[in-house]
Amino acid sequence: MQRPSPDWRAGASHPYLGSASSTAMTSSPPHTLIIGAGITGLVLAQALRKRHAADSPTAPLPFSIYERDPNPTHRGAGWGLTIHWALPDFESLLPADLLARLPETFVDAAAVTEGLTGNFLLFDLQDGAERYRVPPNTRIRVSRERLRRLLMDGLDIQWSKTIAEIDTTTPGAVTASFTDGTTATGTQLIGADGSRSRVRTFLAPSPANNVLPVRLLGASVPYSFTRCIPIRDLDPFFFQASDPATDAFFWFSFLSVPADTAEDRVCQILVSWPFRKGFLGREEPVDTPAAGERVAWMKEVTKGWVEPFRGIVADIPEGTEVKSLALEDWLPAEKGFDSRDGRVTLIGDAAHAMTMFRGEAANHGIADVASLVRELFAETDANAPGPIDRAFSN
Repeated sequence: MQRPSPDWRAGASHPYLGSASSTAMTSSPPHTLIIGAGITGLVLAQALRKRHAADSPTAPLPFSIYERDPNPTHRGAGWGLTIHWALPDFESLLPADLLARLPETFVDAAAVTEGLTGNFLLFDLQDGAERYRVPPNTRIRVSRERLRRLLMDGLDIQWSKTIAEIDTTTPGAVTASFTDGTTATGTQLIGADGSRSRVRTFLAPSPANNVLPVRLLGASVPYSFTRCIPIRDLDPFFFQASDPATDAFFWFSFLSVPADTAEDRVCQILVSWPFRKGFLGREEPVDTPAAGERVAWMKEVTKGWVEPFRGIVADIPEGTEVKSLALEDWLPAEKGFDSRDGRVTLIGDAAHAMTMFRGEAANHGIADVASLVRELFAETDANAPGPIDRAFSN
């Protein structure tokens, strides 16, 4: 099958990392241990792979990547994400072969061809009025599952590797011990293991997430081409809405839009509500319902909404799998955390877990990788601070 042209955005140029001299942190060849094969960890691995191909293609890869899940499909298909302000960094980090294949990950390739980028709309669920919009700009909407599979290409990911301990007693080295009894040693270790990071527990004095007083349910629902026409008229990618009467929240996005109109579109539908007394007249806060009661509860929350928003939820078929998403965040301490003399750090959700409402997490993770890669390959003298210390000192 012919791959899409690399020039997937009209008039676009694709910047790449310029050449720079690798800094030898110790007498051993630099080797990075990446803990976590989510989007952020994979982007880092591909950036290092790209650099390796340019500088020393015959040498062993200067990194290893470890993931606690047993296989790529363990967590299900996932939802979608938008890469917007971090898109230039994202393009600069990827090898050319993967950059050319980005269209494989697009939620709606036809919309991209039309030059549509979406408007980040926010509606009022009581009267249907548009309250906010973000002007069109350069951004892409991708399937998280398809993007993750693309980013796995060319990588030897070590699965079922849950980190148990980090040892930095050997000067210039760091050793990760895993719960299966194996170990790995490198010159630096990067925790990219998500919002409930195990690596964080070894570095930060207060690593526990802050649980927010909000509950959220979400489902992936197939709707027909005809059913989606009025939805797509609002926005070709996604929109959100809030209910000023109850503080409930609604999110809709397309996850997959086949070119064939006979095929269903896969839609992501999220509903959240405040965990507090008095919501919808309930005396006590309403917690996440049991699995079999979730569709009915989502419809209950939306009864006071105007169309088309109420109908989008009302049409969810009974028996649809509805998942609960824990809304948590973690703010790094002002004084930072123990980077073990510049040999260990955190990126992405491991470093700054955030909720999904602003659609920022993937962008911050990509920006973290770009900053880290710049520092890892910056020229430093033997007495300079370690690159991880410099990259995250602020």
